[in-house]
Amino acid sequence: MSCRTMIALLCLASALNAIALAINISLPSRAAVVGMSYQQLMSDPDFVRAVRSIAEACTVNVDIGKLKC
Repeated sequence: MSCRTMIALLCLASALNAIALAINISLPSRAAVVGMSYQQLMSDPDFVRAVRSIAEACTVNVDIGKLKC
C-alpha cells in the first residue's frame, strides 16, 4: 500500500470517528446488579462500601494511563 493510500485511509477513519462522536451513537451503560437500578445501587450501603474499598486499593499511574488494583 502506498503512503498516500495509508494517509487517505487514516483521514477517512478519523472523519468517521469524529462523526460518530458528534452524533453520539454509543449506548449508555446500565447498572445490572441483582436487578437494581443505578439509584438503588447508590443508596445501598453494602454496595457503596464494596466499591469504596476496591477504589481505595487501586493506584493510578497518570504518566502511562494505567490502573493497578
